[in-house]
Amino acid sequence: GTKIPMWVMKPKKCEKTLCPVVVNFHGGPEGQSTSGFSAYRQAFAQQGFIFVSPNVRGSEGYGKKWLNADNGPLRLKVITDIRDCASHIKKNWARDGKSPRIGVIGGSYGGYSTLMAMTRFAGSYDAGVASVGMSDLRTFLNNTAPYRRQLRITEYGDPVVDSEALRLLSPVTYIDQIQGPLLIIQGVNDPRVPVGEALQMKLNLDRKKIPSGLILFADEGHGSAKLENQILEVGHSLQFFTEHLVSK
Repeated sequence: GTKIPMWVMKPKKCEKTLCPVVVNFHGGPEGQSTSGFSAYRQAFAQQGFIFVSPNVRGSEGYGKKWLNADNGPLRLKVITDIRDCASHIKKNWARDGKSPRIGVIGGSYGGYSTLMAMTRFAGSYDAGVASVGMSDLRTFLNNTAPYRRQLRITEYGDPVVDSEALRLLSPVTYIDQIQGPLLIIQGVNDPRVPVGEALQMKLNLDRKKIPSGLILFADEGHGSAKLENQILEVGHSLQFFTEHLVSK
């Protein structure tokens, strides 16, 4: 019964027609999607996508209880916010008995959320684009930069004490469940989410013969900082969603 706030950017034509939807989960996880102009959102809206930015439990800006609702093993109780966003859209935005096709995208923790959306909650979303996301919280905590490790253990849980919870919260645990196509984007020099997180996910997908793509930026770290790479990342994401959400 918990209400989850979300921002919606809707192209004018989508007021009367059924348009594909792209749900963008923010990073952090202690981040927050806010109102205001965003060239990133605008790029999707101009291509005819309804762009949705939820602030699921764990986001900042809604008080300490909301912010701390996903700390450690507590995340198991609220990770379903990812699935419920898609369920809400399908139920409430349907036209003439037909629900919109829905994509999911995000970077860092948003990339992790995307991987969970496509694995743990397979079938909720029709396609996903995950950028610099953690595919296994256990390997992530073991391999992230030392200066980040203690901070992230506080957020996600201890690799020893909370090992089972971390397993249940890792996308690779549910790799057999994935149903839709997935594009993974990763900077090779990422000190926060090491490139191995993307590689092990892609290897698992290939082994299961699941349609997927992998884009590696050799000159980037945690997210694309260079303009030319940002353009490539957005362009490939738009192309991917156009192929899997529109061209059907």
